[in-house]
Amino acid sequence: MPLPALNPPDKIIAESAWPASFLPCLIILCLLLPGSIVFAGYPELRVSADQVLADSIDLQQVAAQMDADGRFTIRAARAESSAAGVVFEDLVVAGMLGDIETSDDGFRVQSTLESGMFEADLDLVSGPEDFSARVSFRRQPLDKFAEIDFLPPQYSWLRSGYLDAELDARFGKSGPADVSVRFEVRNLGFDSPEGRFAGEALTVRAEVDLSGSDWDRPRVAGAVRQGQLLIDDFYRDFSDGGLEFSFQAHAGLEQFVVRELQVTDNVSVILEGGLVLDLKNGLDIADMEVNRLDLSFPEAYRRYVEPVLASWTLNGLEVTGEVSWSGQWSEGAFESGDLEISDLSIVDSERNRFAMTGLDAHMRPGDHSFDSSLSWRGLLVGKINLGAGEAALDSEPGAFAIVSPVQLDVMGGKLKLHELKVQLPGKAADPEDEPDIRLRLDLQELEMQQLTTALGWPAFSGKISGQIPGVRLEDGVLDLEGQISVNVFDGLITLDDLRIERPFGVLPSLAANVEARNLDLELLTSTFSFGQISGRADGYVRDLRMLEWRPVAFDAWFGTPERQRGSKGISRQAVNHLTTLGGGSTTTALTSPLMKLFNNFSYKRLGFGCVMQNNVCEVRGVSEDDVSVLIMEGAGVPKITIRAFNRTVDWPQLLAHLAAASEGEGIRVGD
Repeated sequence: MPLPALNPPDKIIAESAWPASFLPCLIILCLLLPGSIVFAGYPELRVSADQVLADSIDLQQVAAQMDADGRFTIRAARAESSAAGVVFEDLVVAGMLGDIETSDDGFRVQSTLESGMFEADLDLVSGPEDFSARVSFRRQPLDKFAEIDFLPPQYSWLRSGYLDAELDARFGKSGPADVSVRFEVRNLGFDSPEGRFAGEALTVRAEVDLSGSDWDRPRVAGAVRQGQLLIDDFYRDFSDGGLEFSFQAHAGLEQFVVRELQVTDNVSVILEGGLVLDLKNGLDIADMEVNRLDLSFPEAYRRYVEPVLASWTLNGLEVTGEVSWSGQWSEGAFESGDLEISDLSIVDSERNRFAMTGLDAHMRPGDHSFDSSLSWRGLLVGKINLGAGEAALDSEPGAFAIVSPVQLDVMGGKLKLHELKVQLPGKAADPEDEPDIRLRLDLQELEMQQLTTALGWPAFSGKISGQIPGVRLEDGVLDLEGQISVNVFDGLITLDDLRIERPFGVLPSLAANVEARNLDLELLTSTFSFGQISGRADGYVRDLRMLEWRPVAFDAWFGTPERQRGSKGISRQAVNHLTTLGGGSTTTALTSPLMKLFNNFSYKRLGFGCVMQNNVCEVRGVSEDDVSVLIMEGAGVPKITIRAFNRTVDWPQLLAHLAAASEGEGIRVGD
């Protein structure tokens, strides 16, 4: 026969600090032990209360019942946890009692629980000195968490995976409860709406310790064992090794605070510190403190650094050495730091753009009483060897600059670096993801033969000196500040309006204007094996546009300046090459018996211009008429005049002729 409904007080108060996860435990105790009555079978019970209080947990309008077959239902119009900051409306927990064992010292109850989408097994044990509970979840679908309203919106990113979890709690007669949670997430898959964060087939194991008075600040320890993870530009495939972590956490609706963070893969990285994640703005880092970050290369580069640098085409590098850093990051900018680099070598073996070996540095940004410095054993840019060097630095958080000029012995001359400033990405006022660089330097008597060999150009003779007044690399765009001047071939070449976009990225583009004045033609032509030409020449390349380091458009001219008076000499070989480049012919055949007696001729003026578009060069000369363009006006006897009758020339063919001329090959007229 059913028992009558019990008459409990309007308010039930529990002194122990029980977390919200144990609300069913508390109510089941009320069902099983009303008035300290112990039942031998399954009684029919009805329990109600206006309010149930358990530390920070407040239940309103509670009603519980159990039927004779062991089925029970617990309802609360409102359940609130002030510590966790969560509120449930119309909470319903149902289940089925299993085995009940009683003794003189206590009892044990096993049951199942259901609450909405969640299912669990519950095991309650009461003894003379303590009370314990275990809640077990098996293969709980993770995407169901997206349906819980009070959870942060990031839970809506979940799209696959299962949760196995086990929660244990032990309550003594006095003091706080001991609570621990062990869980494993398998086949975890998620992605954020904007694509910044994603995971695929991840396996995560962790244990959460809620023991002590601060149960809302749990300690977490675990590992990521399998799967793939994407965070902005960072990508990691854990198939080659796991990542272990531990921290103390505090989760709110707007922030997720991580303290005493420790992360390691036991091979290449050790991280210790803490951070604050802004849950309102897509998991952005609001603050971060790094007590220790140790990176061991090459594994650290392959696992963590290379995916980030790939957007700057800095992937495929060979990196060795050690890097250690500590510091603070706040509101998108470095606040302080201590950086130490030991025997770091970086070699671009895939693209052969640069190499640095034996880099040592110790920097304390913002600490001006500390002498920050760096040194290196070898530095290679392309095939230009800059050798060893050292520099004293003035460093600020996220930026550094040399404090005095740095002079390097380069190619038989000197390179003097007057200014170098580097602003690392992440500055709050400059949120771009690329470093900003400014430099100013002088070149003093570099040997042209070494320089041209390193650049893969035809070998020049003589020396080169010049100034680079200022270069700025900002937001991935390199701009020239002022004018680059180079003394070469006893004349002057200047470079203006230089602008390079994506210099280290995909499809780099270049724009510039070049002017040449008073170049010695004899030095120039002998350098290229073009044939000897005496005199002087001016020239320019205006509106130059290059894509992937290949010219796609320009307006170029090279010829005799108007200030030059009298005639100058030109060799048979130079006449031959100049005629062919213009696509024209001489007025008197060089192959006639009389002309074979002459190896040198005279000219009054010469000039060759090209406006290039769509791989077609529109030829112009010192003058033109309806049918031809004058390339060279001869002088003296025999008089040689060169005209181009083809106004357009194929640009790739013209390049082939220039290459043949620079190598000293003979190009026959008419070929």
